[in-house]
Amino acid sequence: MKTALKSFILLLAMTAFFQSAHAQTGGGFGIKGGLNYNSNGQYFKDAEAIWGDPRENLGYHLGLFGKINAGPIFIRPEVNYTNLTSQVNQVKLTTQRLDAPLLVGINLLSFVSVFAGPSLHYYIEDDLRNFDYEKYNAGYQFGVGLNLGNLGLDLRYERVLNGQRVDIDNVFTGAGDLRFQQLMLGLSLKF
Repeated sequence: MKTALKSFILLLAMTAFFQSAHAQTGGGFGIKGGLNYNSNGQYFKDAEAIWGDPRENLGYHLGLFGKINAGPIFIRPEVNYTNLTSQVNQVKLTTQRLDAPLLVGINLLSFVSVFAGPSLHYYIEDDLRNFDYEKYNAGYQFGVGLNLGNLGLDLRYERVLNGQRVDIDNVFTGAGDLRFQQLMLGLSLKF
């Protein structure tokens, strides 16, 4: 009798877990935020710096998202405020922008998804460049998500497509093309 009761409770718990995991995979809208680690194309050099000060090049993002399902495939438009920090020879430089990714994904399991898509950027302020540069830019993102009830956790990689020549590298280190790329860890809450 005890074994049957334990099996029933285990089955009930597993059913509740998979039902709650399915909630984030459904359509709707919500809020999101998280941390991002920015690199300007020098990941190996930046990785060495992380050991010295892990907060270097650490930023954040906050935003809203929607999710439209079509079977196991979904479309997820987002609007985010992103704050990027770049450390160049002990000088901390900040970039603020609005991002609008349009991600297409697939729910692999009831609680795991993968996604990718373009991301449009509008630069509000950028210490790396003066304001005679283009304020609009584009990039791409891809990543994997974990869905637990109305909560979601995702890890993404983003790269800006348009390289903008920036003289700041010439001033500090030599020649270079500065294109943002970042790893983003985000938490989302769907309503």
